[in-house]
This record gives sequence, structure tokens and C-alpha cells, in this order.
Amino acid sequence: MKNIDSNSELLFSVPADHACYADHFPGNPLVPGALLLKWILATIENKYQCKVTLLKSVKFLAPVKPGDDLQIILNTNSLKLPLSFDTYVNNTLVIKGSLACETWAYPQRDQQ
Repeated sequence: MKNIDSNSELLFSVPADHACYADHFPGNPLVPGALLLKWILATIENKYQCKVTLLKSVKFLAPVKPGDDLQIILNTNSLKLPLSFDTYVNNTLVIKGSLACETWAYPQRDQQ
């Protein structure tokens, strides 16, 4: 695979329905941080065919609601570990962190 020399963008739509929303918080549901992080890591692992082996840091900066669309920006400028990621909802930074992966593979750049 050809290396990309820039940041990589991934998109994830938060499911509008999930059993945990009823308890977190009734009438004004928010996505629990652990579940949100699970979905973000799975999106990264699926895209890059890797296994996240280390979460060096994670900061939850703003709430995420059911049905929100996430924009995950993964710093792929180098193979230095840990890699940083920022997650946005409507241009608002909601999560930032850093991670390491095993069997890291860069996706091919789309041919235009």
C-alpha cells in the first residue's frame, strides 16, 4: 500500500438508537464515553486493518448525542507512535487523544 503524507479523515454516524441511551440520561440522552471510544477505535481498526494496542491519552471535551455524525481526523503524517486523533461533531472538537496500532497499514490515496 502507498503511504499517505497527510491527515486521514474517517466518518462515523452515531446510532440514533441504543439500549444505553435510556439510562444516560433520560429525556436528554448522551453517548457514554466508553461506547463512543469503542466505536471510534473500531472505525480506525477497520479502515487501517490494525489493532489498537495502546491508548496513551483520551480527552472528552464536549457531549455527543445519538444521531451525531463524527469526523475523525487521524494524524498519518509519520509512523511515529503514538498517533494523534481528533474527533469533531459539526466543527466542534469533542474528543482528542493518541494511540498506537499493531500491523499499521496506510490506505491508498484515492486516484482523482
